[in-house]
Amino acid sequence: PPATPLPTATATPIPSPTPLPLVRLAYPAGWEARLEPLLATLQNSGWQWQGLPVSAPAGALAAGQADLALDAGQEGLPAGARPLAVAIPFTTPWEETSLAKAQEIQTYGNSLAQIVPYDTLTPERKALRIDGLRPIDPGYPLQQPYALAAAAGYEAAAALLAPSLAEAVSRQAFVHIAAAGDINLDRTLGQAINNGRLEYPFAIVAPLFQAADIAVGNLECALGDVGEPANKSYTFRAPPAGAEALAMGGFDVITLANNHAMDYGPEALLQGLGLLHAAGLATIGAGADDAAAHQPAILTSDGLRVAFLGYVHVPVEGRSPFFDTQTWSATASAPGLAWADPARVASDVAAARQQADLVVVVLHSGYEYVPPPSEEQMAAARAAIDAGAALVIGHHAHILQGIEFYNGGVIVYGLANFAFTIDGPPETAILNAWLDKSGVRQIELIPAVVQLGGQPRLADPTEAPLILDTIYRLTNSLNPR
Repeated sequence: PPATPLPTATATPIPSPTPLPLVRLAYPAGWEARLEPLLATLQNSGWQWQGLPVSAPAGALAAGQADLALDAGQEGLPAGARPLAVAIPFTTPWEETSLAKAQEIQTYGNSLAQIVPYDTLTPERKALRIDGLRPIDPGYPLQQPYALAAAAGYEAAAALLAPSLAEAVSRQAFVHIAAAGDINLDRTLGQAINNGRLEYPFAIVAPLFQAADIAVGNLECALGDVGEPANKSYTFRAPPAGAEALAMGGFDVITLANNHAMDYGPEALLQGLGLLHAAGLATIGAGADDAAAHQPAILTSDGLRVAFLGYVHVPVEGRSPFFDTQTWSATASAPGLAWADPARVASDVAAARQQADLVVVVLHSGYEYVPPPSEEQMAAARAAIDAGAALVIGHHAHILQGIEFYNGGVIVYGLANFAFTIDGPPETAILNAWLDKSGVRQIELIPAVVQLGGQPRLADPTEAPLILDTIYRLTNSLNPR
């Protein structure tokens, strides 16, 4: 008999997974980096999320091109708020207003002031403080609310998304940098330190540096107790405890690229570097060899990596023995300083830019007691900005100099003396700068005065406008309209 055919196996069909319902979220163009990571975390929440960056999210929702719309206003579920700035030209002698006045400007307009989202502010303009608060301060009152609107049937998706959106909308990474000019902890200030009064040099101003995320200063002297004075007109050396005094003053980064850092020779320079590092301070602009002198200090704040570089470029001293600071340049085998050759500055900045989100250059340059920046000073500063630095912080002239807004960056040419027993104008200023990943968002100058004996204090209400007027006048001369 013929063989009985074997039964054929029938494959059991595997059901296809039911596709997740798609939710299309329209949001303001330019917010991709803010919102796409959030949407990626929600892909296992029962919906499939698709972001649609558009110029008019509410319009996309109305046209049926989106299922949810995140837009400015209050139509929908609350989804956070972002600060608005009352923006005016930087050199305008107007620093603060009230909420009532700001709302009046918002309603009726103003020939000088504009209401703009703070994250669109550029440093050529400044945001007026409102009732004493800056736009990034907690409790700042002038805010643009955002809301999440939903098409019919997508209310549950909106309810899930809105709380996370509120954090993403309101949150923005900023780094607040504070900086001062020339700090010399010899003479009267050094005596105070030797007498155990380590807090004395910065006792009045320390809270301003401590409030910043990163504070930067220029130590205009040797530091320690070794070495012999160089053959030059003036030599300065701070006591070893000066490093701790700087740390107590709120500083985080110290540049030694200046014409006094090696006043007591290479041995003292290396001792000073060691003392500063032991006090928890990062150093720039000097090192055991050329590579170390040009090495950036990279600090992280609020997720932003900031690279700092320090340089010096000053003229030969104009009196006997006619000392040339360039002879202190570090070499491949000898300690020294980073000289501000524009090509080298550009190369260093470009390399640092690969390691950090932002690059800040600290430049000791110019002519003493001459307000306009020198050609060499401008060449080095501009080379830094052209290579990708966001901010250049300068000093050396012993007087205030102007600020140049150049190629998307900011060059603060001269912050004058800060903690320094010296004859000369007492007017100075503390720089505050707020930067996000795109660069400098805003700067401000806090007027201060160097008192007899070298200790700085904040300017009083009579002095402050005059100091700001000097800075604004010099700034206008560097930025012709």
